Amino acid sequence: MKFCFVRDLFKCAKIAFYIAVGVAVFATIIFYIFYDKHYMNLFGYIKNCLYYTGCFGFLVSVGFFVQKNATRPLAYQNEWCKIFHRLNLGFVIMFIGLMICMVGMLIQLIIES
Repeated sequence: MKFCFVRDLFKCAKIAFYIAVGVAVFATIIFYIFYDKHYMNLFGYIKNCLYYTGCFGFLVSVGFFVQKNATRPLAYQNEWCKIFHRLNLGFVIMFIGLMICMVGMLIQLIIES
């Protein structure tokens, strides 16, 4: 049963990776349309967009934990349990936001080296 939690975290990491790649592609298109063409500025712009996306995920997950009935079982709980065995919706959004911010931190480490 404890491996279900790890499996859920890997599913969150996979979703976060897909979202981070989508945000990076979208930010690259916006950057090349509106800004200059220097690639180090591009990495900084992608990093900032990933931080904003991850922080928005944190903001949404905080809404789940602050609201009184937000952690109750979902209306489609059986379908949810087929995908995520241990985590509820608030925790999934929180872990996805955390992992998106970690991708932004990785890009920041690449920029600084």
